[in-house]
Amino acid sequence: MSSRLSLFLLAPLAAVAADGVSFNRDIQPILSEYCYHCHGPDASSRKSKLRLDRAEFAFQPAKSGDVVIVKGAADKSPLIQRILNKDQDEVMPPPESHKQLKPAEIELIRRWVSEGAKYEEHWSFLPPQRPTPPTDKTGWAKTPVDAFVVATLAQNGLKPNGPEAKERLFRRLNLDLTGLPPTPEELRAYLADTSPGAYAKAAERLLKTDQHAEQMARHWLDAVRYADTHGIHIDNVRNIYPYRDWVINAFKANMPFDRFTIEQIGGDLLPNATIEQLVATGYNRCLPTTGEGGAISEEVMTNYAKDQVETLGAVWLGLTSGCAACHDHKFDPISQKEFYAMAAFFRNTSMSALDGNNANHPPFHAGRSSRRPREAG
Repeated sequence: MSSRLSLFLLAPLAAVAADGVSFNRDIQPILSEYCYHCHGPDASSRKSKLRLDRAEFAFQPAKSGDVVIVKGAADKSPLIQRILNKDQDEVMPPPESHKQLKPAEIELIRRWVSEGAKYEEHWSFLPPQRPTPPTDKTGWAKTPVDAFVVATLAQNGLKPNGPEAKERLFRRLNLDLTGLPPTPEELRAYLADTSPGAYAKAAERLLKTDQHAEQMARHWLDAVRYADTHGIHIDNVRNIYPYRDWVINAFKANMPFDRFTIEQIGGDLLPNATIEQLVATGYNRCLPTTGEGGAISEEVMTNYAKDQVETLGAVWLGLTSGCAACHDHKFDPISQKEFYAMAAFFRNTSMSALDGNNANHPPFHAGRSSRRPREAG
């Protein structure tokens, strides 16, 4: 093996040297690629009663009676022994899978077992941890984030670019925070400000603008599948724009995220709910609806609930929960039973199955739906 190829294959090891091996980051992708088909969440394809995707199963005896992972002892672990076995009838993954672990991947698994074979919950269930920035020996980093950037560049044999031109940096800042380029007057004022805090002041000003709230709302409305039409069949207009305005105003007010969440998912269930809190639950009404004559109401309501669980799972839980609509999820920790248990929360609704191609699909608030939607922005 050439030294260049050796460095390429062992590159993942350099990335984990500082903080040890992480199951979610380093090990699960390997097991998912090579092992989960036969030893993962799918009971229909699982073999030897061995399941490696969750800690509560991985350390139980397999069909052979052996525990395949011996914490802290990689060389005594049947998992490692089977991976390294030269016997075509014993090696894992089996030859008929046409998959073979790379040396660096084997070494990562060995290190993980040696370090105690620690499993981790799904990444979306773990509280964020503030990492310690790496040491910047170049002096380029001006912020903790910069330190991570320059460290990654160094790992890949790259050097950071020089400072960007002031006017181009200001344009990028405006596009990021408002989705709009700066006006000529704003650009001239920024270039005229030679103080050390000019960039920070510009950012603070933009964060307080209506355009920033609309930019944030645009991304949120994409995530919750907002539309001013029904989405199916004739696709007529629907007067759901007050919910859009509520989202924009929530970002303008810098609403706390817990309140932002509660009012959208269950604002109508709050004691003495205000009109604004009722409007916030428009989130639940963003799904595509239909008024097609041949539609079956029970089937339509089932589809609505399915859509609502999938959206809640993606937006708030960080899960691709839609897979569990048909079977136990093969990767994220959600079963089909749990999927439909959550769907039950959305089946308790006064919304009719068929929208009648009506702009004001009941229930609606008359004072909020008598005018046409205004243009966004």
